[in-house]
This record gives sequence, structure tokens and C-alpha cells, in this order.
Amino acid sequence: MDLFKKKWFWGAVVGLAVIVLVITNMVGLNRAAEVKTAEVTMGKIVEQIFTNGKLEPGQTMAVYAPASGVVGALKVKQGDTVKKGQVLLTLSMEQVKEQLEKEQINLQLTEAERLAAKKQHFESFKQAFTDNPDQEPKELDLTAYDLRIRSSQLTIESLEKQLANQQVLAPADGVVTSLTVNAGQMLAEGGEIAKIADVSSLKVTAYLNELDAGKAAQGMKTVVTGEAFADSYDGTISYLAPTAGLSDPTSKDTSVEMKVTLDQVSPELRPGYNVTVEMEIPDKERLLAPIDAVQYDGEQAYVFKVQDGVAVKSLVTTGKEGEDQIELVTGAAAGDLVVVEGGDKLQDGAKVKVR
Repeated sequence: MDLFKKKWFWGAVVGLAVIVLVITNMVGLNRAAEVKTAEVTMGKIVEQIFTNGKLEPGQTMAVYAPASGVVGALKVKQGDTVKKGQVLLTLSMEQVKEQLEKEQINLQLTEAERLAAKKQHFESFKQAFTDNPDQEPKELDLTAYDLRIRSSQLTIESLEKQLANQQVLAPADGVVTSLTVNAGQMLAEGGEIAKIADVSSLKVTAYLNELDAGKAAQGMKTVVTGEAFADSYDGTISYLAPTAGLSDPTSKDTSVEMKVTLDQVSPELRPGYNVTVEMEIPDKERLLAPIDAVQYDGEQAYVFKVQDGVAVKSLVTTGKEGEDQIELVTGAAAGDLVVVEGGDKLQDGAKVKVR
């Protein structure tokens, strides 16, 4: 009898547990799941690209020796600020002066010889005419004299030009960033003397990798920042190289050179500073939803839309993806409410409560 009571007792307990479980499940089926939703909206996916570069003067001009000569006196040093037309250095041209004087004398001698030849020819003709009035005059060939005279004239013009360039002047306002000559040094015409940087405007030279270069375009706005200065500065892409190359001989990846012109300058900015260039890639209007709203069944994407308190599973096609948002190409419309939290536990048709 005791054994029978024990079996009956445990059978009753098991039966009660089953009943409680069934009731709990039934209640759970009728209870709405709490979810968080977001609205599908039209917008743009903001994409930013970054690259590093170096701050440079807006323009750098090389100064070349206008004539051959020996450097007499240097009037500036590296780092000096100069004005257009200011004397950078003078050339000592004593040899040029001596050569000019000799050439002027040679010209005078040649002209005198030519005149003497003409007189002699005239006297010879006059004597011959006296002896024979019917004799025809012979033409005097002065070509050799004329060529010597023209050669001397050209040499004199060249020497006078060199003397006129005895002073080397700054071609524009700026800062002397390099000075490659010393007093007493012999210069050849056309040799580089100095470089003058125009710091009234500044630019950044940077390089973009192949992927980012395809997104950038001339005229695009940028923001330039750096550790050496506090403020950020707006700029514009003024140049993109038509070809890609190796910016560094040690690099294996090609890149595209880019120039960014700053919209303004500041005393805190100095050529040579390392900077970071930030660009925001323009985008078109897209239908967007939070990334967390999209779930996947294999490769098929879907979202749960909330309609009249019910979760409706909707297949979607996705497009461009940003950091927080994703484009919905098909399967949704602006204004739809989609589940962004709690969707991993939902089934199609489940009751939901938006929290």
C-alpha cells in the first residue's frame, strides 16, 4: 500500500509539472516579444578616406645664373625673406669687361681695314681709268670684312648682356629655401643658384592608394590636420596625377600623387610639417536602414518589419554599406519600421512590443 501511494504521489507531481509547462508555453506564445525598432529613411552613406602628406609652399621658384661669371658677393642667406627685384648676389666680371674691350677694339680695326680696302680699291680704279678710260671698274668683294664685323657685333652684344646681368635679382617675393653657391665660385650660365618659396599660399603633397584614388576627384574639399598645430584647415584637391607610381622606392604598392591647396594660411603652419588629409566622398540619396536590422539566412538577407504589433519577415536586397547603415535596394520602403534589437529570437508573424 505504501508503494502504491508513492507511485501515485510522484505521478501526480510529474503530471502537475507537465500541466504547468504547457500553461507556461501557452502564455509565452501569447506574450509579445520586446524589440527595438528604427525607421527606414532616405539618406547618404558618409564615407571618409584619409592619407598622410607634407606641407609645402604654394610655389617654389628656382633661380638660375643669367650669365657665366664668378660669384662676387652674396647679399642673402638661406632662410631670408626677400622681395621681388631684391639683389641676391653679384657676379664679378672683370674678364668679361676685358673681353668686351678687346672685342670693341677688334671691331674698330676691322671697320678701319674695310674702309682702307675701299679706299685702295678706289685709288686703283682711278689710276686704271687714267691709263685707259674705256676700262670697266671691278667690283670690290668686302664679304670677309662684313662677316668679321658681324661676328664682333654679336660677341659684343653677348658680353654686354652678361654685364647687364651682373646682379642676380629675386624673381618674386618669398623665402630663400636653398642657396647653392659661395663667394668666389665660378658659375656657368643656366646653373641653379637658389630656390625661393612663396609661403603666402600653402599646399599639401600626399599619395593615395589605388582604391582611394578612384574615389577622389579634382575640386573635392578636404580637411587638413596635424600634430604640430592646433586648428584644422580646409583645402581643395588641385591636382591628381594621371598615372600611378611608387612614391617610395622601398614600397611595392603603387599610389597616385595628389596636391591639396589650403584655403587659408596661418603663422602656425610651416612648410615641412607632416599632416593628415581627410576627404569626405560624395554620395547619392539611398534607402537606408541600420546595419543591425539586416539578418541573413545563408546568403539571403532579410529584415523584420513591425506591422500592427506583428513581426513580418521581409526578404531584402542590400547595396552599399557604411559604418552604421546599409542600403536596402529592394524589399523595403521609406517609413518602414524594422527591428534592430531582439530580431534574432523572432519568427515570422510573432507578436512584438516596441520598447
